[in-house]
Amino acid sequence: MELPPPEPSFIPLESGKCYRIIADDAWYERRKIRDPLSKRVKTVTVLVLHVVKLDGRDVDRLMSITSYKAQQTIWELIRKGVFFGRPVEICVYGEGFLREYQVTLL
Repeated sequence: MELPPPEPSFIPLESGKCYRIIADDAWYERRKIRDPLSKRVKTVTVLVLHVVKLDGRDVDRLMSITSYKAQQTIWELIRKGVFFGRPVEICVYGEGFLREYQVTLL
């Protein structure tokens, strides 16, 4: 029997790429991160999404959103009851602390 290649538990977000997801849970975590451009270490609050579908495939993975603006957008959709279990497209632009996200309900 041949095993499929392992996948990381976190979804690595690449600039210039869009991800179609369905999430079923979310929470905040405090993390220390290093900006790849400035090399500065900073403690940030990230919104962690438990993703059950990624680009049409069933998965059990996590997506971390570091952008405060994107966190606000997603949290407002969660508060309204329209985020979980629904297809969402998250597009990533820029690098490091200048990273921006575009969040669209599909």
